[in-house]
Amino acid sequence: MIDLFMPFRSFLKFENVCTDNNVFRMHYKLSVIILLVFTLLVTSKQFFGEPIHCMGDNDKGPGKDAINSYCWIYGTYTLKSRLIGREGKNMAYAGIGPSEDIEDDDEMRHTYYQWVCFVLLGQAALFYTPRYLWKIWEGGRLKALVTDLANPMITKDWSEYRRGDLVAYMSYTNLYTHNMYALHFAFCELLNLVNVIGQIFLLDLFLGGTFRNYGAAVASFTQLPQVPENFRNYTSVNPMEKYFPKLTKCWLRNYGPSGSMQLKDFLCVLPLNIVNEKIFVVLWFWLIFLALVSTVAVLFRIVVFCLPPLRTFMIMGQIRYVKKQVISKVVKRFSFGDWFILYLLGKNMNPIIYKDLIIELSKEFDNKAVMI
Repeated sequence: MIDLFMPFRSFLKFENVCTDNNVFRMHYKLSVIILLVFTLLVTSKQFFGEPIHCMGDNDKGPGKDAINSYCWIYGTYTLKSRLIGREGKNMAYAGIGPSEDIEDDDEMRHTYYQWVCFVLLGQAALFYTPRYLWKIWEGGRLKALVTDLANPMITKDWSEYRRGDLVAYMSYTNLYTHNMYALHFAFCELLNLVNVIGQIFLLDLFLGGTFRNYGAAVASFTQLPQVPENFRNYTSVNPMEKYFPKLTKCWLRNYGPSGSMQLKDFLCVLPLNIVNEKIFVVLWFWLIFLALVSTVAVLFRIVVFCLPPLRTFMIMGQIRYVKKQVISKVVKRFSFGDWFILYLLGKNMNPIIYKDLIIELSKEFDNKAVMI
């Protein structure tokens, strides 16, 4: 089983140059890994065997494989009226019982299970899309700027060549040219938020309107007090049994020897729903959490854009023993895009080199002020 997860090792590695933040990585790393692992689980027959097994009178009519294929393709159903009661007395199993004298709206169709793996793969692709766009727009700019500057040992190359080049880049040659760079990143952050909220609604549509309250319903059901079976009133239904039943019914229409229509009723076992019910519980809580932290991240980006003093404090949090006036002088001369790339440099450079860069930038701006 461990060998199945080996391809994800390289995906877990962090890049040498960090061009984003922890919330962004939750989307394109953690979320994608979770979804790919879930896809692997629902497609690996070695864990749960065949996805469906249907039982019935197979002496006549189509064979077992044909019945399994038919019920897998066209879906199965359970009865809402048979979800409440005592198994073995009021019904054979939860959702299973005789179909006579039932109303049309009593049937709950289940046609989602053959598409779960494709939906999970599609979700993984959507979660990686903002990262893919950001990599294209970023274009390796930050990596080119910080090459060999993260080394704990300060090289002679920094003091002789790189310092002057980097100071000139930030204070003269490329000053006020990074706004689009920062806006692209902000757009990708917003795209992350739109994606995770959109996926909540898409999953709700995929599961027939059951996903929006699924996690809360499961949590509420598990918190109910444990009552002995003889004293239960069965007024509450297990959401997992309701929306992801392990046993379902399937009708197969067939022609008899005389050409008359025959209806055959089969009991179908869905082993995959053992894992599907838990996958969607985990996804519900994860997507809700991710939507909240992504909303906070977008709001924080807006606040940073609107409040230049906050940018000064963020730079101060990256270095020590530099006066606030020095940092503030640099931040005031920078546009938001210039500040953003300076902040990213601080996440990828040796702190001593970064401190030296800030001081040199402050001196450079003082010299320009004197010349003016």
